[in-house]
Amino acid sequence: MTDETGDTDDACRMECVRVRQKGPHGRWLTMQRWRLTSLSICALFSICLALRAEDEPVPPSPEVRSNMGATLEELLALAEASSPALRQAAADVESARGFAIQAGLYPNPLLIGGANQLVGNQSQYYGALSQEIVTKNKLGLSQQAATRQVLQAEQNFIATRFQLLTAVRQSYMKTLAAQRRYEVLVRLVEIARKSMETADRLRVAGEGTKTDLLLFEIEFEKAEVAVENADARLAAARKELAATMGLRDMQIGRINGNLLESLDQVAQQLLLEGYIPYNASVQIAELEVDRSKFLIRRAEVEPFPNLTVYAGYQRQIEPALHNMALLTLSVPLPLWNQNQGNITSAYANLNKAHADVEAAQNDIARQMAEAGGRYRAADQQARRFELKIVPKAREGVKMIQEGFAQGQLDIMRLLQAQRALVESNLGFIDALEARWNAAAEMAGIAQLDAFP
Repeated sequence: MTDETGDTDDACRMECVRVRQKGPHGRWLTMQRWRLTSLSICALFSICLALRAEDEPVPPSPEVRSNMGATLEELLALAEASSPALRQAAADVESARGFAIQAGLYPNPLLIGGANQLVGNQSQYYGALSQEIVTKNKLGLSQQAATRQVLQAEQNFIATRFQLLTAVRQSYMKTLAAQRRYEVLVRLVEIARKSMETADRLRVAGEGTKTDLLLFEIEFEKAEVAVENADARLAAARKELAATMGLRDMQIGRINGNLLESLDQVAQQLLLEGYIPYNASVQIAELEVDRSKFLIRRAEVEPFPNLTVYAGYQRQIEPALHNMALLTLSVPLPLWNQNQGNITSAYANLNKAHADVEAAQNDIARQMAEAGGRYRAADQQARRFELKIVPKAREGVKMIQEGFAQGQLDIMRLLQAQRALVESNLGFIDALEARWNAAAEMAGIAQLDAFP
């Protein structure tokens, strides 16, 4: 770049020598044309570097050399192995299983012993066992209701897993997009620096003005601020990704990925008219309906009393009543408390459970509609950038090239072309990130393991 600029400066001076005899006006026009051409060539060369940004690999900066193999699949595997949210959900499943086992266990017998009287040789000693006999399959109904809670906990584990996958997928794309923005803005700084250096050389040689230099210095300062901000956002995105994975102390470096990866297969699968995924939240609600039915049956049999059997042995020293059997049966009479209140409450809970199923389905439909709308909008925007906006920015640079010979372009137009190119690339990245996030959300709602 430096050699090309130096050659341009020498050519400018030689041309000035050749036109000295053309008169003041001719010399002035020629000098202006060559000054403009020198600045234009520098700016164009820099802009052309940016045009090849999508095709050329970007060498990583020192702080992102680690973890060069970090792909989405690897990050997801680490997240599933490390996430405390999954461990919590797994513990909830085991807790529910233990509760279900306990709900079906029979009551323990009661061992009783003592003395009815202590009066010398007329003392009486006894030992007995008491056992409650549960009637009307109450334990079975309680265990069936508790088993539904186990199934709900398992579905909650599935829901938690897909929430984790969605969060990691979106955080991954946020980091990848931030990484790409940083790279684009680093190129912008290089463009601004080279343009500023060229303007300064021309000013020192008496072929440029202080105004031209100030314009390029302002662009350079703005570009440096943009890079610093992008670097801060990239660092924050990496920390956010590590925390989302459940590894807050993990140092994430450069990640690998393709912003342009096709999402058409996911869209074709999910963006169907009237499609509502049958996911874990609906199944949890439906299991609550089943559980409520068992709880109604359990409440209805509660008034049927359990039988308590008491049997034992008693021995009296004197007179000769040495061996005596003890037998007692007891049954509570459901005269006033027939569990009416709990039965009414159980039926109300069943009605609520049915409503919860519809509410879950409506909520999923709302989420899918909202995410689908964002996906379509972002996809349209991304395609517009890809097919029209970015190509037009490149076409604008070609038009600058064609205007060199005629000297039809000024400094401001060069700066505008530079800004348009960078802004179109950044806008394209924003649209791709928004499209990915919406697709990842839909995949999470539909519980798709394969993404994208």
